[in-house]
Amino acid sequence: MKIEKINRLNQKYFYYALILGVVLLVTVSSIFSYAKYQRIEDIKLVEGNINYKPYDFKMMAMYKSDDGTNYTEIDTLPESGYLINEEKSYCTINNVDKDNNARIYTNNGEHIIKNILKNEKCYLYFDNATTAKSIDELVNKLSKIAKIESPDFSKIATTDEGVYKERDGMYGGYSYYWRGASTTNYVKFGGYCWRIVRINGDGTMRLIYDGTTCHNNGEITTDSIVTNTAYNTNYNKSEYVGWTYTEGLQRPTNNNEGTDTSIKITLENWYNINLKSQETKIADGKFCNDRNVDSGYVWSSAPNGPLYYLEYKRLYINYVPILSCTSPDIYTLKIGLITADEVMYAGGKDDNNLSYYLYNGQNYWTMSPCNWDEINTWSNVFALNLNGNLSIWYVGNTYGMRPVINLKADTQILTGNGSIGNPYIIN
Repeated sequence: MKIEKINRLNQKYFYYALILGVVLLVTVSSIFSYAKYQRIEDIKLVEGNINYKPYDFKMMAMYKSDDGTNYTEIDTLPESGYLINEEKSYCTINNVDKDNNARIYTNNGEHIIKNILKNEKCYLYFDNATTAKSIDELVNKLSKIAKIESPDFSKIATTDEGVYKERDGMYGGYSYYWRGASTTNYVKFGGYCWRIVRINGDGTMRLIYDGTTCHNNGEITTDSIVTNTAYNTNYNKSEYVGWTYTEGLQRPTNNNEGTDTSIKITLENWYNINLKSQETKIADGKFCNDRNVDSGYVWSSAPNGPLYYLEYKRLYINYVPILSCTSPDIYTLKIGLITADEVMYAGGKDDNNLSYYLYNGQNYWTMSPCNWDEINTWSNVFALNLNGNLSIWYVGNTYGMRPVINLKADTQILTGNGSIGNPYIIN
């Protein structure tokens, strides 16, 4: 090894370099010392295995509970339907001192750890968000876990996509709707099983009949149909798509007037026999029978050409469902049918879907007008066919009737978490 003597010029630069190196060393050391305890940006956790950098924080343990009391340790983030228990969850500094500045919570369907120190150790406790003592309490929990982004309505929903939040144009406020192969929307009420379609903006809960027993997603069953009937035995005028109708008019001058459609009569007779005794818990729900025609068409009782209602363009061309309705087409009822818009929110469209919660392997009616068929000279409304497809059917067909009701917001839930094995029990 050759050792060279440093001349004075080189010796000068050597000292400069040495001083610079010491300064850099002190600076880097200070940065790392500060970084060890500095606050880091919010960490949004996703479902599945947790991936994080070891210098960010150390996740020590996660626990979840379905009853709010008994917790079991888990190694993956829980599936949708759980929220962080803010009172029980915490982070520690050096696994000794609790960090009171850290925030751990669930918002808009995301689990968030905020304002923590690097190298902290955190303990997360998750509660089943669908366990509640009342509908009001359930709404409060759903407001934290519901997804705020809109799904792609041009595609069917075949998996459990959880609960979404949407502005409610009929009730005001926000509605929370279940989408896809939902597993947390089972209700036992009045001696029957129901599926939650959505929580309306006023806090009432909209249910669709599921049968004398609860059925799995994808199950073919006639039990979820109370009877088969025509939507209307009158069919050769465009006003026959109405829930009530007046001959020669697009809609009655008042919803309390006009002739009842055939299915309305049959449905209300079923209600009076089977649910009238439970009426104190059933709200006066708002049901949309949208008879506004699409632009470019003029309504008439027996058009010479085609006539399309707004639902057709909205759902068959643009794939944009809505939760609003013009006031002349809103019926206040104890019992009605699902709308075509609600079918699309739930995960259906003009394509087969054998997996989502509205599929039952049967043909059954919605209460949404579709169009006038000028060739056959009859009216059409939307229905679900035996493949779960949102289809167009002439009102004189004999299809299934699947009742829809709304429970009052203050209705008490005796037990359950909404699963098929542990449905909400409402007495």
